[in-house]
Amino acid sequence: MMLRNISVLALALLACGCATKDDAPASEGLANYIKDARVGSDPDQWIEMRNMLGEWERTGLIFGYNGDFDECQKAIAGLKQANSEREYRCVQAN
Repeated sequence: MMLRNISVLALALLACGCATKDDAPASEGLANYIKDARVGSDPDQWIEMRNMLGEWERTGLIFGYNGDFDECQKAIAGLKQANSEREYRCVQAN
């Protein structure tokens, strides 16, 4: 049942992310939706990566786990194995 709920939420997020004004990026619509759409009891977590300009960019979303922050840290550890030069962080999404 939980997997089905996550699948339905993923489809809703895709639709919501695409339904923005022409001058706003689709990711902005997704971020606005996520603010009020927590999955489970723990706050969902954005994975952010520091880009070449030194700015933080959202690159992933961790949700639906017991302990989203801990799972986000594990995901970052895997990303760091693939590219140790990149800087990542977890940021509360809602």
